[in-house]
Amino acid sequence: MPKRKILLSLYFITLFLDALGVMFPEWIDRKFTTFFPIPILGLLYICTVKKVNLLYIISLIATFLGIVFFNIQSYFKIALVFYGIGVCMYVVISLKTAEVISIKSICIATIPFLIVYLVPLILYSDAVQSDIFNYIIFYVFFVGLFFFISILVFINKKDETNLWLLCSGVLFLISTIIHGYNLFFEYITSIRVGVVFTFLIMHFAMYKYVSRQ
Repeated sequence: MPKRKILLSLYFITLFLDALGVMFPEWIDRKFTTFFPIPILGLLYICTVKKVNLLYIISLIATFLGIVFFNIQSYFKIALVFYGIGVCMYVVISLKTAEVISIKSICIATIPFLIVYLVPLILYSDAVQSDIFNYIIFYVFFVGLFFFISILVFINKKDETNLWLLCSGVLFLISTIIHGYNLFFEYITSIRVGVVFTFLIMHFAMYKYVSRQ
C-alpha cells in the first residue's frame, strides 16, 4: 500500500479514536490520540507534494504546539498564541495563493466576517476571565479573518480547489464556536466530539487545498 494511503488511513483512524476517547475515556486515553493527527497530516503533506510550502509546515508546527500546551494545565494562554499563529499562517497562505479579489467580493464577505468576530466578543465577554480574554480575541480574530478570506477566494473563483479552502474556513468557524461554548458555558460530550471532528476535518480540508497549489 502506498505511503499516502497508509498515512491517510492513519489520520482518520486516529481522528475516530480521539472522538471515541471523548465518549469512552475509560477505554481510550486521549493523552495519546490527541497528539498524533497533526504530525500524521504533516507527513501526508510531505509525501503528497513535490515542493513543500514552508508556511504550511510552520502552521502545522504551531498548531501542534497549541495542542501540546492546551493539554498542560495553566498553559492555556500559550496554547492560544500558538493556535493563533497557526491560523495566521493559513490566512497568509490563502492570500498568497489567491488570485485578485474583486471589491464586490470584499463587500459581500465583510458582513459574515464582522459577525464571526463580534459575536464571540458579545457572548464570551461576561463568561471569560479578563486575564485570558485578550488571548482569546487574538485567536478568534485570525479564525474570523481566515473564514472571511476563504469566502472571498471562493466567491472570486468557484472551483474544487477553493471549495476545499471554503470548507476549511467554515469548519474552523464551527469548531471555534462550539469549542468556546464547551469551555466557558457548559461541557457537553456530544459537542466535544463535534469539536474533534470539525477541528481535524478542517485541517484535512486545508491540506487538500494547499496540496493542490
